[in-house]
Amino acid sequence: MQNTKNYTRTIKQVDRQKALSRLQNLCARSEKCSGDLKQKMILWKMETTDISWVISRLTSDKFVDDARYAAMFVRDKSRISKWGRVKIATALRAKGISADVINEVLTQIDPSTDKAQLLELIARKAKQTKSKSVYDLKNKLIRFGVSHGFDMGLVIDVVNGMVKGD
Repeated sequence: MQNTKNYTRTIKQVDRQKALSRLQNLCARSEKCSGDLKQKMILWKMETTDISWVISRLTSDKFVDDARYAAMFVRDKSRISKWGRVKIATALRAKGISADVINEVLTQIDPSTDKAQLLELIARKAKQTKSKSVYDLKNKLIRFGVSHGFDMGLVIDVVNGMVKGD
């Protein structure tokens, strides 16, 4: 006999004071951006005017700062996750961060460090990759580099410098 119970959670509507309190607590524990908080409040079935009020209060009280969040995000994704500029910018755009803030924080990434990280990633991947030909290996390494968010031109230069022959 099959269990027919429905285990979906019902989310109750939250008033703006309770939402403000919850989100202040959340933001005090970890850095959040306004886009993430808006999504959370939408799940709580809040009105758009209340969402705007809560976001403005969190911003004015310095609980939320999209520029600060973006700077932290760039540092973490670049250094720890080894993401390239393209992937980082795409992720920040998806979180609702403005283009001006994204362009400003991407300047934190040193181009030489960016290239060094790509070299390390490609070298490690080249050792693990099985291929039928040099052409096949280059294609796989280029796809890998681009999937990590590095610029296509930079990836091609690094792969061509690392893999000799045609």
